[in-house]
Amino acid sequence: MLAVPHTSSLPSPGRCGVAVGVLLTLCCRAALGATGCPPAPTPAPAVAPASAPASTLQCVKAVPRRPKAKAKVSAAPLVAVAPAASGWKSVLDPLPAGGWTYISDGPAENPSAVYASAHSIMHNGNVVTAWIRWEFARPQAEVYPLHYLSAVTREELDCDARSYRRAGVVYYTRNNLQEKGPSFTALDDDTTWKQAIPGSEPDAMLNWGCTLAAAPAHGPAAAKPAKTPRAPKAEPPSAASSSAPAAAASSGTDLHTVR
Repeated sequence: MLAVPHTSSLPSPGRCGVAVGVLLTLCCRAALGATGCPPAPTPAPAVAPASAPASTLQCVKAVPRRPKAKAKVSAAPLVAVAPAASGWKSVLDPLPAGGWTYISDGPAENPSAVYASAHSIMHNGNVVTAWIRWEFARPQAEVYPLHYLSAVTREELDCDARSYRRAGVVYYTRNNLQEKGPSFTALDDDTTWKQAIPGSEPDAMLNWGCTLAAAPAHGPAAAKPAKTPRAPKAEPPSAASSSAPAAAASSGTDLHTVR
């Protein structure tokens, strides 16, 4: 009787264990895949060492980085910078010998200082003519190619009409009337009278010049009162003149001559 090997439809215990392990691994992978691991935008996750069992491989989720809070930088407010600091006036000399008196400042866009001199003032009715001094913080260049920092002008001021015109100008390349430059008289563009704008430098010139007392008019000197001549001392009459009238001794043509 031949021996027939026994076969069974059930797998052996070893095979069953391997099959169960494979199923568990697939189930774990399926469960992890169900969580929807997105593809990491960052570099791929590190691969586990080859010695690690297959069951320990897991999907590593990339934790998104929170954007760093940007500090709000508030723009610094724009501060208008003056063309020239007010300290520039420290270089100015009052020049008292010229009788200069400060009367006004110039416009902010072109800082300057205006002085007037009480010397050589002329009055002609309601018109006052005086010297005006101009000091500038920056070189002026309207008289090309000259660049100047100070000037003196001869101004005619109509106190009734509140108008002015320029009779002459002298330029200086430095402040305080130093290094004299060219001078001009009978300027073509300054022969007409201009109205002084309230608050402007010409307005300050009129306010200053029209308050000055007029000097005595120039002309023939008024006749001075004649000095009373001293009466001559009485002398004893001589025999020759004893008969002459007493009034003849005091008469003469030079009574008004001071001796």
